[in-house]
Order: sequence, then structure tokens, then C-alpha cells
Amino acid sequence: MARVECVLDIRAESGETPVWSVAEQRLFWVDQLAFTLNAFDPATGRNEAWTMPAHISSFAIRGRGGKLLVALRTGLFDFDRASGALTPVAAPPPYDQAALRYNDGRCDRQGRYVVGSVDLDFFENRIAGRAAVYRLDAAGLAPIVTGITCSNGLAFSPDGRTMYLADTVQNAVFAYDYDVATGTPGNRRDFVRFGPDEGKPDGAEVDSEGGYWVALLMKGAVARYTPDGKLDRLIPVPVLQPTKIAFGGPDLATLYLTSAGHRHMPGDEPLGDQAGGLFAIDTGFRGIAEPQFAF
Repeated sequence: MARVECVLDIRAESGETPVWSVAEQRLFWVDQLAFTLNAFDPATGRNEAWTMPAHISSFAIRGRGGKLLVALRTGLFDFDRASGALTPVAAPPPYDQAALRYNDGRCDRQGRYVVGSVDLDFFENRIAGRAAVYRLDAAGLAPIVTGITCSNGLAFSPDGRTMYLADTVQNAVFAYDYDVATGTPGNRRDFVRFGPDEGKPDGAEVDSEGGYWVALLMKGAVARYTPDGKLDRLIPVPVLQPTKIAFGGPDLATLYLTSAGHRHMPGDEPLGDQAGGLFAIDTGFRGIAEPQFAF
């Protein structure tokens, strides 16, 4: 059985988007509802935090100057950790900010930033299909997937030629052929569909062997699927709402997991005593270094 350890009992409201920095040997992550970007040092146990002026959903490490590209509800910005300055890097979000916001995002293998959105109206008014996935590169911001409701589970195969995307509302993960030259997905097909008692797909990661790992919200588990969509293993975790995973550590052999301490969906199941904590899981697999934003 895989060993699961809480390495930071921080009680985050909505821990998300763990990204391992090879250069700094720290795990960056966000608390979406607290508007914070964080950096956890597993060698010291210290967590550093920066407060954003708006909801932060995801980010990418840049290759120069210690800056990060951050996805706020109000747009995409360069964030200078030294000065705290935020500089817009793209046009304003192409959506109604009262109803939608950016959600899961990461870089493809070529360093383009790919970020999805979520339709907040769905949860109150059952409006579906208005969210999208966007690509940011030297040409600017452009939609590459439309007709979704809650983008999650974004990941790329080791060779970069398959893009995975979950729609949490549809309880499904889709696979796309991905043109590495243009950053364009196509040929969507079902990768995994989840039953009503199997949890909801949230954040995801791909290991060096091409296995697709996904955090199962409301299930209290992390699952690994083989590249052909077969369940390979299911690891229980001590929180009901695991949110996203990332491989880190000196040899990229530790699977880090964020979680949520604020209840995301109706229900009376206990969230877990360490809900909102950051966890480390020994899986026996290794990850791939996360690409930096290159544009």
C-alpha cells in the first residue's frame, strides 16, 4: 500500500495547482479561496505565501527572473515575487467575470500556457457548456476547446502528443490528439467516465511511463490510469476532497497532493481531520519536470 503523509497541515480552504520547481526544490501551490500563492520547502517545512488581489486558480513558472505567470479571475499576469508587481500579459479574460473564471492550467511540453475556465452559474442555475480552454503563446490568447462547463484534469503525455482534459460536471476525462507544432487539440474521445459513486475528476498529472493520475473529489482517493484508460491503482487518502497532484522531490519520485478544507459540494460526509493539508505519497513512479512558460 502506498504511504500517504501530511507534510503541511495548513487547513487551506481550497488548495490547488501544485507545481514542483526543479531550480528551487520547492513546491508552489495556491489556495484559491484565500487568494494566495504559496511555496513549500520540504527540506525545512517552511511555507512562504503571497496574497493576490483576486481569486488565483493556476500558474506557471517562468524561465527568467523568478517570475511566475498567474491566472487570476481578472486575467493573466506576470507576477514579480520580489516587488509584488502584477503586469498583464494578455487581453482581459474573454468571458463574463461575474459568471466564469479561469480554473485548471499548466504549460504544454513546448512551454505554451494552456488554461481552462469554469462556469460558476452551473452550480446555481444549471447553465452548462459556456466554459472553454485557452492557449497563451507568442500569438496571444486563443480558445482551443469550447462547450465545457468545469475544466480540470489538464495534463500532457510524455511526448506531448496527447492532451487530457476533464469536465468535472460531466464526470469524464477526455483525450485529444495534440499538435505539438501549433498547440491545437483535435480528435476528442472518451478516456475515462466515472460512475456516480466513483468520485469527480479534479486535477491531474502524468508520470514518466505515461500513466494518468487524477485526484477524485468527493471520493477521498487518487487514481492512476494506463495510457489506454484502464484503472491501474486506486490510493485512498485521508481527506474527502483531494484536488490536484504533482510529482516533486530531488528525483521527482514524490507525488504531492493538495486538498480542500472548504466543502465544495453538498453532502454530510466528513472532510477529514487534515482537510486542506498538503500530502506526500510514495507511489513507486516518477514524474516529468514541469515545463516553464516560454513566451
